[in-house]
Amino acid sequence: MPSPLDTIAHLILPNVMKLKGAATLVGAMERRDTSPFAHVWQQTGIEHAPQVIAKEKGDWRIGVMSMPAPSAIGEAYLVAFVARKNDAAITKYYTLEYDYVLATKSTKTVVCERDGTRTIRRGDGPAYTNDFQADASAFVDALTAYL
Repeated sequence: MPSPLDTIAHLILPNVMKLKGAATLVGAMERRDTSPFAHVWQQTGIEHAPQVIAKEKGDWRIGVMSMPAPSAIGEAYLVAFVARKNDAAITKYYTLEYDYVLATKSTKTVVCERDGTRTIRRGDGPAYTNDFQADASAFVDALTAYL
């Protein structure tokens, strides 16, 4: 059974993006406005004051939001809403997820893309340092390989 944080990252937030549009969400994140996400935390009962940042990379506008600290494999540290600059219909949704490697008994991150109802593991992500600005920038840099 998925955890509440897993459900938020893989079901609720992608649905928010479908309803409101990635361009709208990224626009709010450019203004450091988290109000489009307030209902997610209120309705799920999870206390979280997300941090947001927006960046531009080539033809893409990317908004990154922090998630509560993950405690299980597959939960996300960060999520990213991506919109093409000149075509708002082209959007993508990514997560930077917590993973554990049994062979080395160590943790790592994985960049995943949500495509419809499935999550695709794209590759290893940057190390997570708990510094939102640095982690969000590293996540955006890692995403550029998949855009």
